[in-house]
Amino acid sequence: MNLQSVDTHLVVALQALLSERSVTRAARRIGVTQPSMSHALARLRVVFDDPLPVQVGRQMSLSVRGRELLPKAQVAVEHLAAVFGARERFDPSVSERSFQLLATDNLELMLFPNLARTLSQQAPRVKLRCRNIPSDWAEKLRAGEFDLKLGRGGPVPEGCRTTLLARETLVCLMRRGHPASKKPFTVARYAALSHLVIAPHGDERTKFDSVLAEQGLERHVALTVSHFLVAPFIVAESDLILTVSARVAKVMSRKLGLLTRPCPAAPAAYDLTMVWPASAEFDPGHSWLRSAIERAVK
Repeated sequence: MNLQSVDTHLVVALQALLSERSVTRAARRIGVTQPSMSHALARLRVVFDDPLPVQVGRQMSLSVRGRELLPKAQVAVEHLAAVFGARERFDPSVSERSFQLLATDNLELMLFPNLARTLSQQAPRVKLRCRNIPSDWAEKLRAGEFDLKLGRGGPVPEGCRTTLLARETLVCLMRRGHPASKKPFTVARYAALSHLVIAPHGDERTKFDSVLAEQGLERHVALTVSHFLVAPFIVAESDLILTVSARVAKVMSRKLGLLTRPCPAAPAAYDLTMVWPASAEFDPGHSWLRSAIERAVK
């Protein structure tokens, strides 16, 4: 049978007729007139080439085909109700939904302490799963493999939406008592210091190096690491300095008593954004998570 020729009203009528075994009760059940239900029964008998409910004395009884169709019709109506019914409300307090996120570990450090507090207070059963950002992240978002990407702003991929989370600047992080902490922090002095660089992909050169090169300067990168987690502990125990975003530096300095100084070679401020697939724009749970993330940025 060609599904395009199926009238969904007949599916609902079939389920009511087979369940009630009465044209009158079936009509009352789905809110139509008795003549309309009688007409639907006639059409169904043609479709299935079977009497379905058939009059036996003063009552209607189901044919063999009718008995076979009853559980299938019930399932079909349930599925139709799920597809065309009102959207289910998202209640974070009882939801057990799992969200898949993409973010760099500095964004995790910046956002997740506050976001974890929100989850524990408002959504104790909601689960967040976060991974590093792959090169094909936009395709994975559009395919529904992930719900959100958190990171530096850039061109918005086709089929995606974005919002600004924060404008970020760069600062220098050093231990208390560092020799450079008591002197004017010029570009030349910045370049002359020994630097720690976080290079997740192995590339230790950043935009600062281009800024320095324009002034004929080059910094000494003494050590590179691949993760943000280890960097502040190295800074706390050495004379290396680390150039990071101001919000990340705030978290690191608060925990380890480090000092921050403006970065004299910093390029212009940059955007931190949240990107998600357009298909999730009006999903209630997704909307709740996006709002929670925006509130978590400080």
